[in-house]
Amino acid sequence: MLAQITPTMWADYVGGQFDVLDDPAKPFCLTLTRIVEHIKTERNEAFSIFFHGPPAPFMPQGIRKLKHSQLGELSLFLVPIGQDKDGFEYEAVFNHMLK
Repeated sequence: MLAQITPTMWADYVGGQFDVLDDPAKPFCLTLTRIVEHIKTERNEAFSIFFHGPPAPFMPQGIRKLKHSQLGELSLFLVPIGQDKDGFEYEAVFNHMLK
């Protein structure tokens, strides 16, 4: 996938659709809704990206294979963090050392 994942690389894709490829017989999409930067120092960066998905199927936390028309396929550890009348919200957290 990508050599270095940063919050800014996701900015162009907010509002974009990501296909969930875990079960080809039951395809569905997630929408990237927002990016939240937690901390950035000289040596470390932490941020989250949030997705909204449909009310069904519910995805328990785990590594999910996603596909985006421009980013291609990527695997993210997604955690369900909330539910509203339209579906579920999922979060992926990134924490890495900077070069």
